[in-house]
Amino acid sequence: MRLSTKVRYGLRALCHVAYRGYASAHVIAEQQAIPSRYLEEIIGELRKAGFVVGKRGPRGGYRLAKPAEEIAIADVIDVLSTTNNSNTGEPRDEITRLVERSVDKRFESAVGALNLEQLIGEARERYRRQAADYVI
Repeated sequence: MRLSTKVRYGLRALCHVAYRGYASAHVIAEQQAIPSRYLEEIIGELRKAGFVVGKRGPRGGYRLAKPAEEIAIADVIDVLSTTNNSNTGEPRDEITRLVERSVDKRFESAVGALNLEQLIGEARERYRRQAADYVI
């Protein structure tokens, strides 16, 4: 299964905010290479879903609304996956339906237990390993 651009950008933005603690939309867009207008739309959906809270003004920005370990990746994917973008129509044959259901169940079970804190921890560990492997 391939995640939509919206979901990938949303996860990147959440990870950025979780790692930094607080960040403006401008900084997130710039450092994560996400188009500003699209990021504003995504953050609006994340805010409505209760994942982030924002502060207005010149020193405004976003922070997580709850601890990273309480934000399930599956919930973020669910919020940012819209039926308009991801629905390719009902499959016509039973084999395709069975395969899609099987893939969806496996994807849900793999992602179901994953939270934002674990995702950030894995990213930190990969970064440490890459830095340790650096040789001049």
